[in-house]
Amino acid sequence: MQEPTALSQPDTFIEHYERKIHSQKQLIELSKALNSNLDLRSLIDSILNVSIAQSRCLQAGIYLVPEIDHHGLVLNENVVGFEIDDPSAFFIPYKSDIIKLLSEYPTLLTLTEIKNIADATDHSSLAQVSYRDVIKQLSKLSSELLLIPLKAKGRINGILVMGPKSDGEAYFAEEKAFLSDLASLAAIAVENARLYELATVDMMTKLKIHHFFQTRLREEMELSRETNKPLSLLLTDIDHFKKFNDTYGHQIGDLVLKEVAKVLIQTAKGNDVAARYGGEEFALIAPGRTRDEALAIAEKYREKIEKLSVKNPSDKGEKILKVTVSVGVATFDFDADHENKHLIERTDQALYAAKHGGRNRVEAK
Repeated sequence: MQEPTALSQPDTFIEHYERKIHSQKQLIELSKALNSNLDLRSLIDSILNVSIAQSRCLQAGIYLVPEIDHHGLVLNENVVGFEIDDPSAFFIPYKSDIIKLLSEYPTLLTLTEIKNIADATDHSSLAQVSYRDVIKQLSKLSSELLLIPLKAKGRINGILVMGPKSDGEAYFAEEKAFLSDLASLAAIAVENARLYELATVDMMTKLKIHHFFQTRLREEMELSRETNKPLSLLLTDIDHFKKFNDTYGHQIGDLVLKEVAKVLIQTAKGNDVAARYGGEEFALIAPGRTRDEALAIAEKYREKIEKLSVKNPSDKGEKILKVTVSVGVATFDFDADHENKHLIERTDQALYAAKHGGRNRVEAK
């Protein structure tokens, strides 16, 4: 069956080629933008937004490898339009024949087409129950998905999934071609972002590593001095963290670290940098934030942690672990803070005051 094209609509050849030229220009600009962006989170947002705008659909998501040694693709939490509670529950194993099919098929496939291929090939593992489970899972997103593989270095490193178009029409061949070209660019950009992430992110907590923190803090202090804009720093420490390790073991301690770090990452906005300063001590660089604004951020973060319930998977002690944090805040002082250590020391003093003032509180210096 021949795919519908834009020329099958009441359109002129001139309008068709003008649109095609516009798409090519977009791809050139996108290539520049995607490959200059090494932040994976904002990169994913850009890919999804462009895909939606170009295709005129209301739903999009992207499956990626969550960790370097993972054995499959997981739906990234940055989804648009899909009504799901837990994106991480959507998983496609590398061994799935759906991955093999997408990597070898000459054109993009819809979920309906994949179902038809599975039904028509009884001898193939595509017809087996284990792989039908993947199809069933994808159907929970939408029964009318378009799947666009991201290929880098000869293998699929992601799958862009698009919902139906808002006008109810099938995807045109030109739209599929654009999405395929976009996926090729996105695959390289995601690979670069992954390599950068490996070099700058603590793999357990997903926070920036200490060296990155020190580098960015110095840069932000210099920028603040040049622009006369405020800059604040938060240092936070998990209260009685040693108790989690001593009572439940280091694996549970690591779980608490991950959950608390996740909240700090969610708290970070704009150019904020969430980092692991050391051990159970985390930091947040907040460019452009005054003392009062930084205090508000710190208090919001403290409250979120206080309400946090960490499920204990072990047989020891309580099934739900309650956690609190103490937070110290300081704002960059042009006269007093000549080096990183000066601002860090003042912030650490504020954290010390919070710890010795009863814990589960915020103090500013």
